[in-house]
Amino acid sequence: MKFDLSALAVIAVSVAGSWTGLSIKYDRKLSVLLKKIDACSKGEAAPVGTDNTILTQVSERLERRMEAELTNLASAFTKDGDGWWVAAPGAMFRIPGGLVIGNKNDKCTYGEGVLSVDAGDADPSNCPSGNGSVTFGHQNMASGKGATVTGGADNTASGYRSSVTGGISNTASGDTATVTGGNSNDATGVTSSITGGSSNMASNYGSSITGGSSNKAEGYESSVSGGEGNTAVGSRSSITGGSENKASGTRSSVSGGKDNQASGSYSSITGGNSNKAEGHNSAVSGGDKNSASGYSSSVSGGSYNAAVGSRSSITGGSSNKAEGQYSVVSGGKWNVALGEGSSILG
Repeated sequence: MKFDLSALAVIAVSVAGSWTGLSIKYDRKLSVLLKKIDACSKGEAAPVGTDNTILTQVSERLERRMEAELTNLASAFTKDGDGWWVAAPGAMFRIPGGLVIGNKNDKCTYGEGVLSVDAGDADPSNCPSGNGSVTFGHQNMASGKGATVTGGADNTASGYRSSVTGGISNTASGDTATVTGGNSNDATGVTSSITGGSSNMASNYGSSITGGSSNKAEGYESSVSGGEGNTAVGSRSSITGGSENKASGTRSSVSGGKDNQASGSYSSITGGNSNKAEGHNSAVSGGDKNSASGYSSSVSGGSYNAAVGSRSSITGGSSNKAEGQYSVVSGGKWNVALGEGSSILG
């Protein structure tokens, strides 16, 4: 017995095409059928057998699989009157590999379980290369595991579970670090954060910068709220604003002004210019080129005043010195309080 080769070929092509469209592998019965077609093409007699039964079984199985696939699709989606496919209420979808909406970046090695949305036309586009990472926006990269970039352009989240919300050319390289916006900001410390501004860097654990430009939060849990060119170096030190200020003492603070330095532990400078609070718990409230170097010493204002003694204080004036312990200079010029508990009114 020989097969009608042309009819058999049509059936085989139809079966193969249908299975391929549904991503269903050929089963053994289709393999048997193809062997018979090959035998017929060589002019050989095909083995006598239940050929019609084989074809019927193959056809029935294909029909059942197609019906099952269509049933599954129908249960997950419906098409509304506007031609939109709508997921069924409560339907859940699991995509182990990932989902890319819009552009595919041929230069990106996509991670597992990723999501990318990119409708831009530039090359390269977004790249969620970290496992479980997410990229929205334009030309953004999330290379850390679980990292996210949800907006902006040219941003990078490379730390573990780090995030960049928006802005341009921002980087969150510390683990769980965050950059909310701004331009050219870099959060490198673990759990560090930058809210905005430009060219800011938070480099230590828990350090933070709220805004401003060219600010640095280098100390453990240090913070800079704003201003320009400020540096918080000490552990838990803080700078509120101003420019070129530095808080290097533990828990030291500078509220504003310019070129002020709080280097003593728990020292503080409220404002002014080129003031120094060097003693433990020392304070300078303002003025110009004043210094408080004694323990718990203070200078309230004026210029070129120096509180050297422990718990000494200068209220104002110019070029005054309080050198004795508990000494006080209330104002005037060129006054020096040397003895313990001594005072000069002005």
